[in-house]
Amino acid sequence: MKRRAPPAPAAPRRPPWLLLVPLLLAVAVYARVLPGEFMFDDSRAIERNLVLKDLGRYLHDSFLPDLLHGGRSIADLVFAVDYAVGRLDPRPFHVSGIAVHLLATALAFFFVRALLRLAGAARAEGVALAAAGLFALHPMQTQAVSYVIQQAETLSSAGTLGALLLLLRAERRGWNRAGAGWAALAWLAFLLALGAKAIAATLPAAWLLLAAIVPGGGGREGLLRWRQRLLLAVPFVALDAWFSVSTLVGIEGHSDAGFSVPGFTPWTYLLSQSRVIVTYLRLLLWPSAQNVDWDFPAARSLAQPTVLLSSLLLLLLLGGAVWLGLRGRGREGPDAAAARVGSFGVLWFFLLLSPTSSVVPLADLVMEHRVYLASLGLFAAAATGVERLLARAAGGWPRRAAPALAGAAWVALAAATWHRNAVWETRLALWGDAAAKSPHKARVHLGLGYALRERGRYGEAIAEYHRGLAEVGGNADLEVQLLRNLGSALIYSQRLDEADAVLRRAAAVDPRSVDVLVNLGVVAQRRGDMAGAEAWARQVIALRPDQGDALQLLGIAALQRRDFAAGAALLERAVRADPDEGVRLVNLGVAYQQLGRGAEACAAWREAIGRRMDAAQRERTAARLAEHGCGAER
Repeated sequence: MKRRAPPAPAAPRRPPWLLLVPLLLAVAVYARVLPGEFMFDDSRAIERNLVLKDLGRYLHDSFLPDLLHGGRSIADLVFAVDYAVGRLDPRPFHVSGIAVHLLATALAFFFVRALLRLAGAARAEGVALAAAGLFALHPMQTQAVSYVIQQAETLSSAGTLGALLLLLRAERRGWNRAGAGWAALAWLAFLLALGAKAIAATLPAAWLLLAAIVPGGGGREGLLRWRQRLLLAVPFVALDAWFSVSTLVGIEGHSDAGFSVPGFTPWTYLLSQSRVIVTYLRLLLWPSAQNVDWDFPAARSLAQPTVLLSSLLLLLLLGGAVWLGLRGRGREGPDAAAARVGSFGVLWFFLLLSPTSSVVPLADLVMEHRVYLASLGLFAAAATGVERLLARAAGGWPRRAAPALAGAAWVALAAATWHRNAVWETRLALWGDAAAKSPHKARVHLGLGYALRERGRYGEAIAEYHRGLAEVGGNADLEVQLLRNLGSALIYSQRLDEADAVLRRAAAVDPRSVDVLVNLGVVAQRRGDMAGAEAWARQVIALRPDQGDALQLLGIAALQRRDFAAGAALLERAVRADPDEGVRLVNLGVAYQQLGRGAEACAAWREAIGRRMDAAQRERTAARLAEHGCGAER
């Protein structure tokens, strides 16, 4: 087949320099979170994820196996690089998150512009610019951008948009070697998108939907025939199937995702998502009362009034989208083009939500980051619809007012996003906001209690943990976490008898919880019972030989027996288990000092100052440096 010429553009091509306006506004509103603390799952997935703390080893041992088995290796690679740059300084992580969001915004602009030109729509560049600005600045995007771990969402979204643009380029080049080269690049972008997060699995369906609905007469002439397109889709569908099966196998038996989530069948989850999707639509229309941890009731029957009404509303919206697509099919002109774009935008929204909002249950019914890329379809549809309304108005002033209207919308959304980003600055702000909105959700009190405990507000933390336990219901995992953290706060408060009772209660629920067993060892240590502390620590080592807190307890016990060499060896192992734990370095410095290795002791204490510890521990370490004449310089 000969190479096809691309369709004539609807408007002269100009450098989209105005795209800098929403991009710079996005930089300004997200700069607020640059020093923001790690939140929620960041602790597990980043702060205490030892795999990411050695970039070379991660690339050698983990990257490729994770990529081939449905893991999030692309996102993890970015986190490993961020850690190599600044260890646990949150700034590099947030810089990369904002950069990926800016990349996704630029790709969103080019993608929407390509859609509009394929459709033959009017003022493609201006409408695409308006949609990209909404995408960049809407407050609903904050959870995807400001929450570090959700960089997986933005990376996957950028990869999806890049792959779709490359596929469109491949189609325009035709069924030949050049087209095959662009298709291969699209396949690689798809692989990277899936390697960031499996939500990219909708890409083949999105591409085929685009080809079926969007192009006008001129647009279709520049694309492949359907037989060729379906043949080209085969490697994409094969890769998609591989990742989808790997993901489902990987979550089999999990209590937070997949078909083993307690209390949900595919049907009840689908019913629940009818109300969730309506909530997403409401937040996109009016972004108030956002929440990191929604207390959202599950649906049990279609006969529930709210479920029935939500389902009918969504069916009406879907039906309207199909009607628009049929109405615009085979017709030319800007109105028909806008109808096709609007139809695709609404169907895109539902399609891209389908991995998380259809029949595969997730324990968290509502998570705002899931709307990140799906929202682009609605923004494109809305911008196209507004353009048509302004075009129909009498006189030329409505068209001249369009840039001012778009700019006003961007500024208003930027202000709302700046305001929402206040909760992403600290754990205390985030969980305080969530507690005000979800006061009966146990996990919210767990998060707020941890934030309070970090700040030395132990009494308030203890009260939050008790509130959480009153709401925990039958969730054994969450009960153990609350009891473990309650025990830790009681230890900090020197209420050792109460801590011991609480932690033994937790151990009765989960005898293999290493965190609970370690805390029981800490209680024994604080009581002066080093034999008891060692016994608890050895139970932990039997379960996990590299558990750093248990190794530290054994090291401290050795120091108290004046076996300084053995203590130093154990504490060195504890530090290697996680070099970011400052207290372990402090104790290692004590061991070195007892062995007469003063320079190494000072070096360990200086290193500890820059590692993870609370304010009181950091103050005591600074005093130790001064006492031994070490100085505070590193």
